[in-house]
Amino acid sequence: MDYSARAREISFRSRINIIETVYRARGGHLGGSLSVVDILSSCYSMKHEIPFELILSKGHCMLAWLCVLHEIGDISKEALDSYYLDGSLFGGHPKKGVVEEITWATGSLGHGLSVCCGKAMARPDKKYICILGDGETNEGSVWEGLMFLSQHKIKNVLVIIDNNKQESLDLTNNILSIEQMDKRLSGFKVRINRIDGHDFDSLVSTIKESLSGGLLVPSVIIADTIKGKGVSFMEGDPKWHHRKLNDDEKCLALTELKASTL
Repeated sequence: MDYSARAREISFRSRINIIETVYRARGGHLGGSLSVVDILSSCYSMKHEIPFELILSKGHCMLAWLCVLHEIGDISKEALDSYYLDGSLFGGHPKKGVVEEITWATGSLGHGLSVCCGKAMARPDKKYICILGDGETNEGSVWEGLMFLSQHKIKNVLVIIDNNKQESLDLTNNILSIEQMDKRLSGFKVRINRIDGHDFDSLVSTIKESLSGGLLVPSVIIADTIKGKGVSFMEGDPKWHHRKLNDDEKCLALTELKASTL
């Protein structure tokens, strides 16, 4: 199977669902969901070949995860359409156990990697993916997790950093810079790949290589992304971290996305 093409297809439809869901729910984390969706789509494009458990440490971008799970058939359209509504299983952050894929509640930033390390040590036969945000790495607990990952040589965890260069309502560099991230990580004795987080060929090949086994050290992917990717008026604008869409904005966003090629 061409996993890059499959990831591209999943992401294309997921982006449309992100916009439609936020419009219907009258709010949601748009910017980060649009930056991380290509990463999630690439992971799940190959899950039937390389099983893994995913911890979305940047839990506020759960909407992107739900849309990808819908595209691979794990969540019904009816369930996705209930997002944020009274009685729904799905709020703004992952809740453990509401669906099989969500095995840990996240959203209080900085904890996902430590959880992943514990799970991976308990189950060395199983593969884990932990997705962090770049702003999330302002949390000291993330660096504690990286130290633990390195010292204990936990090779069945793949860490992916969605480096969209924004956090909340400003640029990460203006709040607490984490660059140059690859140089900061180089002292942890981890394998570092820095790639374009919207290039499906790079994402699929790097994720697949990292999950396939045989690595001597833990693996970290720094995925350089654009917050709001795919919608011109959202890209790079911090106000789209969490926001609702009016009728005109929804129509323009969907027109742009549907005009893009798979």
